This record gives sequence, C-alpha cells and structure tokens, in this order.
Amino acid sequence: MNNKRKPIIGITTSLELNPKRLNDHKTIVSVDYSKAVINAGGIPFILPITENMEVIREQIQLLDGLLLSGGGDPDPILYGEDCLQEVGSITPERDKFELEILDEFMKTGKPILGICRGLQIANIYFGGSLYQDVKYIDTTVNHMQKWLPDLPTHDINIEKDNILFEIFGEKTRINSYHHQMIKDLGNGLTAIAKANDGIIEAFQNKNHRFFYAVQWHPEMMAVRGNEKMQEIFDKFIESCGK
Repeated sequence: MNNKRKPIIGITTSLELNPKRLNDHKTIVSVDYSKAVINAGGIPFILPITENMEVIREQIQLLDGLLLSGGGDPDPILYGEDCLQEVGSITPERDKFELEILDEFMKTGKPILGICRGLQIANIYFGGSLYQDVKYIDTTVNHMQKWLPDLPTHDINIEKDNILFEIFGEKTRINSYHHQMIKDLGNGLTAIAKANDGIIEAFQNKNHRFFYAVQWHPEMMAVRGNEKMQEIFDKFIESCGK
C-alpha cells in the first residue's frame, strides 16, 4: 500500500466585490484549476488574499507547489508606467499578496506554475514589464477569443529543452484569453514559446527546479478533455512530489 501523501498545491485567487452589498468581497477562482490539479494527482489548496505575512509563511510551509492563477490586470505602477486607456480592473491587494507569496515561495525552491495573469505578475516580479493592451502592439492575431474555452485558436512555436517541447514538440495550438502580454522579459527568465506575431506565450526560470509560466489557459482545455494540456499539470504535480 502506498502511503505517500499527495502534493498540496496552493492556488491564488481574485478579490471581487459582491455587487449586492457595499464593502463585501469574495475570494474567487475558476474551478478548472482545482480540477486540473486533482486530475494530475494533487490536492488543491485555495489561497485567500491576505496582508498577514505570518499567515503567508505558515501557508507556504503546508504547500508543495504554487499555482499563480489568471485574473485582472496587474497595476502598471509595478513596472513604472501610468495606466493607459485600455487597462482593465486593478486590485492592488492581490498584486501585493501574490508578489509577497511568490517572493517567500522562491526561497523554498518548490515548484511554481503561472497561468495567464500568473505569467504576467511573475514577469513583473523579475523586473519585466507588460503591454497594457493588444492595441499597443502590431498584430492581427486574436489573443482574446470569445468562443468555447477549450477551443484552440492560434499556434505557438516552442523552443527545445523544456516541458512544453517534451509534451507538444515544436508547435501546438492554444486557446487565448488575454489583452495584456509581456513587453520586456524579466531578469533570469527564458522565453520558451511564442505566437506567430512574436508575443511571448511561455517562459521558464532555469535557475529554479521547476518554474514555468504560460500566457494561455491550459486548465480550461485540460479539464475538457485535452490530454496534452493535462500533461502540463501532470509534470507540475510530479515535480511537486519529488
């Protein structure tokens, strides 16, 4: 009988206002992240936003891996820019929490996976910047689809020697739900996948045991039957169990 404990994965969340009441917020995150973690053999642990560093450090002690989830736009002040016309909803409390828990988690050397906003906030953590909207780049690729969540809509080209190449090879097709994207890549990060218009769709921190981030939403595709996308979570959870 195998008594080895399944890896516990912390999943970051959004702080959203309850529209029916004043000054009443909810902790929100798509169930797809939890499903993908569970399907890979992990135990999801939902992380509410807090300023309490003692709580953050205690949470980290319980976790075997960190998943930075998608959501609203990071505050442009974090990379030294004014808010431009197309910036979306900003939650400073979430920015602060995710940067702090990422900073603490980096010290542990434990695996980290960033998805969509998770890629963006991690890029900012390493000193990078973002295009605040797709209108500020020259592209005709649709990076914000309005169709089925598991429908792949554009190609990405993948570099060698990383988990994405192991799973997909040189090219695959992904879904796309973002209006912001990486402008300047953060220090120590390596771009490992790009769209045909040159937009960075994934990066790796090769100085870390397992630190990958992707701009698309593999969890949406994985839990709706895409086995290749599920393999991203399988490799993440496998790394968390080592």
